[in-house]
Amino acid sequence: MPLKVVTFYNGLIEQTKGYPYLQRYGNIINQLAIFEISIQNNGTLLGRPSRRLINEAHAMGNKVFLVVSNLTPQGQFSTVLIERLVRDQDFANLVWHNIRNVLVEYQCDGVNLDLEKAAPADRPLFSKLIRDWSIRFKRENFLVSIDVPAKSSDEPLDEWKGSFDYRAIGQAVDEVIIMTYEEHWAASEPGSVASIPWVTGVMQHAIANIPRRKIYMGIPIYGYDWPETGAGRVIGYQRAIELARRHGAPLQWDARQYSTYFRYETMRVRHTVYFEDPRSLRDKLDIALQLGIRGVALWEMNLSYPGFWDVLQTYVKRL
Repeated sequence: MPLKVVTFYNGLIEQTKGYPYLQRYGNIINQLAIFEISIQNNGTLLGRPSRRLINEAHAMGNKVFLVVSNLTPQGQFSTVLIERLVRDQDFANLVWHNIRNVLVEYQCDGVNLDLEKAAPADRPLFSKLIRDWSIRFKRENFLVSIDVPAKSSDEPLDEWKGSFDYRAIGQAVDEVIIMTYEEHWAASEPGSVASIPWVTGVMQHAIANIPRRKIYMGIPIYGYDWPETGAGRVIGYQRAIELARRHGAPLQWDARQYSTYFRYETMRVRHTVYFEDPRSLRDKLDIALQLGIRGVALWEMNLSYPGFWDVLQTYVKRL
């Protein structure tokens, strides 16, 4: 079967770098996940999407999901907020109703739950919250998807991944997006954000616990530029190519990680850059096809580039 495509649209309005790509390539994707609406401590929701954006996505034949998260204004996922959601039924009901009302008002097709960093000890309660909310959303004819961190084993005590019971969550929702990226991240040593051996292990664990027809494999459209000291910064394909050309740095292929990288020096500081390109994209799309899963989820449209879409459209077919 052809791969279905979910694209995360980072921004609630048209004034984003991703908007021209939506206009040009929106006819080859299936779902637009608009990022993001955040749950506030009083149960209200911060942010509203553009009606024009939603209408244009619908006109292209896309289903529109609103991404609802527990992100704080500082960009951190709030464990405290989830602790309240899973323990305070009145609060959870209030938040659910507020999400439901926004979905109705803006004529969305579903909700994408990006609720991260629940305490590992709250694993059963977190699964129950997802199950209860999913039942209620489905009764209202809304689809439910959820983003889950990548893992190759259960790891119930892990601070970031432990609360996510793949099997229980996979039974509850319509779609599960495996965030198969951030193998290497800003504070780690340099390396691919999603090497093929790592992605393969993560996906094998996913399909052992979640029905394949519900699984979307995350596809990163970015990498990191790491200075020799300090944290790395996110970098997209076009910026990476420009940087390599400016410094005369040859592009190299890491055959173990299946990723392109280069090194350069500026202001006496050495840098290492790993980034995703059309070659690594093909490798990941091949895995998704071979596994027979539902599709892929792209993070995120602002970082895409024409060559990315040229490759993608050879793997997907709108039905």
